[in-house]
This record gives sequence, structure tokens and C-alpha cells, in this order.
Amino acid sequence: MENFRLDRLAKGLAIRVAVIGTAAIGLSLGTSGFADETAPISEHVVPPTRTDSSIDPTLADHYAWFNPDVSNHRLLVYLPGNSGVPKNALLFQHRAAQLGYHVIGLAYETGNSLSRLCNTDPDPNSCFYDAHYEIVYGVDTSPKVDVGKSNSIVHLLTAFLRYLADAYPAEGWSRFLRDGSPRWSSIALSGLSQGAGNAAMIAKYSVVPRVVMLSGVTDAIPGPQSCQGSNDWLIDHRTPVARYWGLAHDRDPNYPAICRNWDSIGIGALGPMVQVEASAPPFAGTHQLFTDLLPQTHDYASAHPSTVADIYTPLDTNGTPSLEKAWDYLLTAKAGDEADD
Repeated sequence: MENFRLDRLAKGLAIRVAVIGTAAIGLSLGTSGFADETAPISEHVVPPTRTDSSIDPTLADHYAWFNPDVSNHRLLVYLPGNSGVPKNALLFQHRAAQLGYHVIGLAYETGNSLSRLCNTDPDPNSCFYDAHYEIVYGVDTSPKVDVGKSNSIVHLLTAFLRYLADAYPAEGWSRFLRDGSPRWSSIALSGLSQGAGNAAMIAKYSVVPRVVMLSGVTDAIPGPQSCQGSNDWLIDHRTPVARYWGLAHDRDPNYPAICRNWDSIGIGALGPMVQVEASAPPFAGTHQLFTDLLPQTHDYASAHPSTVADIYTPLDTNGTPSLEKAWDYLLTAKAGDEADD
């Protein structure tokens, strides 16, 4: 579970963080051969109620990142996991901006523990599906969660994109809207844990260019411990299988469910599980990566969030995230087809 708050950024990094408004951020996170390591990245930190007064005022701040020097003409949306907030994964968001993405770390209703709500349900598959659907779209499909339209992921993203397009017209946020709604064909999705499941729910009904699943999807459907799919709601999706990518920690208690869900999606057929620290990009072209690296906490109790959370993800001696090359691969590897425009 991502049941933590970020009180400090990972050691060895100096970031000038804005309060509400914009800040130019300069840092080096290592070399990749295709990222601009020195470009100033603009950061916007915005309360969701500033984008729409009907949104729950208790939600954490949204984050947005813009690289003025390089663009891949894609937006990456990062969705935190259970009880998480965008502020917990600034390293990953900043890295995506270095790689040319417009980036949004989206705050939403993350207080629903779907494992607690659905693991013992008589029909866990339907329980997980209905809960994710309501969290994403704000439609009353689940008796287990209570998320209205104003606080749904789709509305929160739409309102934030409209706000950014109006407030910072030169940064090009309007290209990710079409007729006032998200232009999914240009929006890549990423998420930790429950956030990965919510990203998969969007990709089920909309064709997106990429889905990056970090320690997720964690929905646990009873079945074999082997990585063989059993989660029915993940099997059918409009987004092609080749556009899904995953990273998990093999000491994560959710690992068996995660690899089964990856198989349900179909990426198990695209290549074997490859260990990040025992390999190198392009990781044999697989869509499934795992790590056994020790988290910053020096114990494996935080293995689950360590794939992306700043205070847990392992760092090299120079302060660079040890999983940075894996992040780069997940965010940039060729999917074998192009997104519809």
C-alpha cells in the first residue's frame, strides 16, 4: 500500500520547489543518451479546487511539469496508489519531463483500500471492476466506494488540463484536450498500485499511447500462484497489448497478483520477466520488469512502493535513482505501433 506522505525528497538532490505557482527546477538525474539532463523544468503545484470549486477541498495538490527544450508531444499522467499523493513520486515525474513528456501528477480519491473492500467479496472480479470504474468515471457502479463526478479521475484531469491551458497557454497543454475533454490518443498513463489499476481502467475503454504499471495491478483474484491470468476485467481492452509495460518488486507481497494481472492483460506473451539490475536496456524487449533492489529503508517491508516512491526507491551513490534506466525504458521503449491521433 502507498500509505505514506512525502516529507522530504530523496537525498542527494537539490530541487527548488514552488509553492502555488511555477518554479524552474534544475537537477541532474544521470545520463540516458536521449534526455536533456540540464534543461530547466517548469513545475506547477495547484490545489484541485482552483481548477473547479465543486471538487473536494481535502484533496492534495496536483503537480504539472513542462520541459521547454524538448517535447515528445505526449502527456504522461501519474496516478498515486492507496492513500498516496502526487508529491510522493516527484523523481519519476521529473524524469518523465526530462524525457520530453508534459507530465501531470494527479491527486484523486485514493482513500479506498480496494484490497480490503474486495478481497473477501463473493465476486472479487466484479467488485474490483466496479470500484475502479467509479473512481475513474464517477458513475455509481460500486456500493464499496463513493466517488461522484466532480471527484472522478476523468473530471479532475479534465479540469486541471483546462486550467493549465488557460493559465499557461505557451506551454501547449491545450493539445491534450479535444472538445473540452481529454484527448486520450495523446495521453500516456502511469500509476502505482491502485493507480496502475485505475490507469488500466482508462485504457480499457480509451486507446492511449502507453500504460506504465508500477507495482500494479494489485487486484487479487483467487487462483494459482504462478503468473497465469485470472482477472477477467483486465482481459479485454481497447488499448493494444503492446502499449502496456510493468515494473514490480519480487519481495512485494502483491507480486503474485501483479504478475497474474499482467498475464491477464496479455504482456506475459510479449517477453519473460527480466530483472532490472541483472540486465540492461533494452531488457530483451520485454514488457515485464522486476527488481530485487533493497529500498532506501534498508528492509524489504517497503518493497511495494519502492518502484517509484521518492523516500523508498533505491538510490545510487551519486543520488541517482537506481531504477532510472528502467523508468526510461518503460516510458520510451517502442511499442511496435503508433497511437491513433
